[in-house]
Amino acid sequence: MAKYHVTLKASLSDGDLYWVTDVTAESEDSAMDAAEVLFTQQISNATEWAFSEADVERL
Repeated sequence: MAKYHVTLKASLSDGDLYWVTDVTAESEDSAMDAAEVLFTQQISNATEWAFSEADVERL
């Protein structure tokens, strides 16, 4: 088993959402699966959360 730093990106209709996490897994594919599971758990159990960083650029 190895540690992986995983970044997942979901393209939504109004923007993109990134999920970044560290997991322990047997392969890169398993690491992606584990990161998706963690994301689903966080979203389904989150009662209150807020963004902690932002970058705003004028277009």
